[in-house]
Amino acid sequence: MKKTVIHVALLALALLMVPLVASRLVEGWNWPPGAFVFTYVLFFATGMAYSLIAQKRNAWAYKAAVALALVAGFILGWATMVHMSETENPVNLVYFGVLAVGAVGAAIARLEARGMANALFAMAAALSLAWLITQVLTSDTPAGPVWNVGVMHGGFVLLFTASGLLFRRASLKA
Repeated sequence: MKKTVIHVALLALALLMVPLVASRLVEGWNWPPGAFVFTYVLFFATGMAYSLIAQKRNAWAYKAAVALALVAGFILGWATMVHMSETENPVNLVYFGVLAVGAVGAAIARLEARGMANALFAMAAALSLAWLITQVLTSDTPAGPVWNVGVMHGGFVLLFTASGLLFRRASLKA
C-alpha cells in the first residue's frame, strides 16, 4: 500500500507540472498557491480512488471502466468548476448533480460491476437531462454555442456509456 501511495503521489505531482508550467507561459494564467494545492489534492484523490478500486479486481474490463469513469468524471467536474468561476451562473451546479448520481450509484452498487454499469448509465442519462435543463434555462444563447455545448455533452454521455458497457462486460465475466 505504501508503494501505491508513493506512486500516486508522484504521478499527481507530475500532472501538476502541466498547470505550473502553463502558469509561467500562458498570459493571464495567475493561479494562487491554494489553487495548486487544491489541484494536487484532486489529482491525488482521483489516482488513489482508481488504485483502491481497481486493485481488488482482475478483469481488464473492470479496470478500464473505472479508469474511464474517473477520468470522465474528473474532467466534467473540472470543466464545471472552471465554467462556474467564469460565468457564476448557478444553473451550472446541475453538473455536480451528475457526479452525485455516480457517487450515490457506486455506493449503492458497492462497486460491483453490474451495479456500476447501471450507475454509469444513470450518469449518462442525468447528463443528457442536465443539458436539456441548462438549454431551457439559458435559452437566449445563440445556436452556435448550443451546438458546441451539445457536442461536448454528447462526448461525455458517450464516455459514461462506454464505461457502463465495460462494467457490464466485466459483470458477465464474473
